[in-house]
Amino acid sequence: MSDTISISVAGASGYTGMEAIRILHGHPKVNLTRLYGSKSAGTAFSSQYRGMEALVDLPILSFEELASDDSDAIFLGLPHGKSAEAAKTLFDAGYKGRIVDMSSDFRLHDPAAYQKWYGWTHPHPELIERFVYGLTEWYRNDIRRADHISNPGCFASAIQLGLLPFAKAGLVDSCDVTGITGSSGSGASPSAGTHFSSRFGNVKAYKVYAHQHIGEVNQTLAHQLGVSQAGSGETPSATGAGVTGAGADGFKPDGRSLPEVRFVPVSGPFVRGIWMTITFTLLEERRAGDLLEEEYYNAPLVRLQEGLPELKEVVGSAFTDIGWVQQGRRVVVGVAIDNLLKGAASQAVQNLNLMMDWPEETGLTFPPSLL
Repeated sequence: MSDTISISVAGASGYTGMEAIRILHGHPKVNLTRLYGSKSAGTAFSSQYRGMEALVDLPILSFEELASDDSDAIFLGLPHGKSAEAAKTLFDAGYKGRIVDMSSDFRLHDPAAYQKWYGWTHPHPELIERFVYGLTEWYRNDIRRADHISNPGCFASAIQLGLLPFAKAGLVDSCDVTGITGSSGSGASPSAGTHFSSRFGNVKAYKVYAHQHIGEVNQTLAHQLGVSQAGSGETPSATGAGVTGAGADGFKPDGRSLPEVRFVPVSGPFVRGIWMTITFTLLEERRAGDLLEEEYYNAPLVRLQEGLPELKEVVGSAFTDIGWVQQGRRVVVGVAIDNLLKGAASQAVQNLNLMMDWPEETGLTFPPSLL
């Protein structure tokens, strides 16, 4: 592998694109070469985010120029539903580089599931199988072999990192999850849900038991538990093989049941971060800390602690902090991440590092903002 690669970012003026650019600017093995945008096309990136002046002054190009991209890798930080079109453009133009998509467009392996969870028909279902699901700590080997990655959702990342060690061990049959997220999770475009007057001093639940990220959580649980697809006898994979044509919910149990995940997402009165609790009763008594250590002892960007983590200890960083409180078989697992970083841009870079056979934490060990 070359010591340095060229990177493009599509969706440069959005929050996830901006964060990817900020991280990649300081990455020791990356040169930013091209940026793309729609409304921001024709301007300099530093004019969109003045704090990047004299750091990243690259022009933002129109998406019409995407087909001529020849970078080694490209990040897609586009609105949901738009990344599939961008990927189609790149593939049709013969693009040979690596792709990391930070939208939802390739997360679900079953094309029919997009209607259920997102309310739209996938425009290019034939491309789905080309993407590997990029939950870094759980799919390292698949990611190392991949050329195209679908980055997990922010809530989905937090739920899975906290729940999977217990679900994989067969110790959980249901759980209750509450996740409080900052306003940046709604993206750069203003809306009633992110308006200061609505958000400040307020806490509000939304999409109770119906959040779209549960689709990918269920999909990963099915894969990790070896649950076969309804009617096929095939085991779901991280790449989508063996899952095409599944029902809207994806899978049915094959001798064991998927844990029921009852998720209440909450809008918090802050800008960045996700603070989450996952509450369950173990089917047999085990030490929660031991199970977490077994899975994450070699995860450089996961930090474990007894007791629940605090949000400010991760905001502005690529770390995932996971803690626990246990009384007998009753367990509360706490997860704290930055929704724009481990929930999006830094996990994308973590996956790029693995694809390039670099240490996964390369360029990602900067400290949290703390205040």
